Amino acid sequence: MREPDFMTIRPLILLVDDDVTLLQIISGHLHLEGFETVLAQTAAQAIESLQALTLDLVIVDLFMPDRDGMETIGEIRARWPQLPIVAMSGGWRTISPDTILETAKALGAQEALAKPFDRQTLVAAIRRLLPQG
Repeated sequence: MREPDFMTIRPLILLVDDDVTLLQIISGHLHLEGFETVLAQTAAQAIESLQALTLDLVIVDLFMPDRDGMETIGEIRARWPQLPIVAMSGGWRTISPDTILETAKALGAQEALAKPFDRQTLVAAIRRLLPQG
């Protein structure tokens, strides 16, 4: 949970991916860029975090074991319509990341990143979606 910082408020970002190592890497990068993170390994954990916390943005993988990211994006968009969403995917079987990410944008993700991506690409996508403060 966010601790008060009297100088600045760091945006709180929910990261959703079943790959723990990737969550930790992305979280570390975002902390270096001035963001706070909450980690979820399943769509169910993500929805719990969304219900419990005031989040500024969600980054969600599109393929997870419990529920796919497309469904998760749909639920987030329905329940939290103003919350910015960044989708990420490395593709699936014979489906290219571009095709999958295009679908994610049609469902409500404002940004879509093909894995692997670098820190600068991720941060640029986040900064496009968050209001400057």
